[in-house]
Amino acid sequence: MDPEEIKKLIDGDPDTLIKRAGELGIDFSDMGRSLARGMVTGKFSLTDEQFETIDFVFWISYFVERAAEEFITFPEVSVGARKEAMDVLIGKLHFGDKIKVIEELYMGKKDKLIILMRKIQDLRNDIAHGRFDKLDYGGYSLSDNRGKLKLVANLRDALLKK
Repeated sequence: MDPEEIKKLIDGDPDTLIKRAGELGIDFSDMGRSLARGMVTGKFSLTDEQFETIDFVFWISYFVERAAEEFITFPEVSVGARKEAMDVLIGKLHFGDKIKVIEELYMGKKDKLIILMRKIQDLRNDIAHGRFDKLDYGGYSLSDNRGKLKLVANLRDALLKK
């Protein structure tokens, strides 16, 4: 293929590109993570340390959001609500809405877990808006393992009290 054919293939229909790449024997199995990372690195020059911090915040956010769903579902199902109905309702809520439900129905604004959930939500929003300089916790940058450890320990403690 000459450069013009390659450009036409890349700029064209993605399904045609995928089909042609498969015909050429390109292995797609290891491409996913490096594809998005390559796009971001090429455009915004993020460091490996920033990617590691983003990865950490993403998984902590995921964990806390799933825990928030359980905090809402469990008490309601135990008093007779259908789990399927609760799952549908909760599935329509954004992370902040889930925190608000827990705050208003079960824990209150000043609860340490609510405060921590809001901080984690803020960290997730900071990533989405490219505010990597704001990714810190308890006096440490989250690129520093001490900040990660402190966040995980505080989260564990807050969850154990529930």
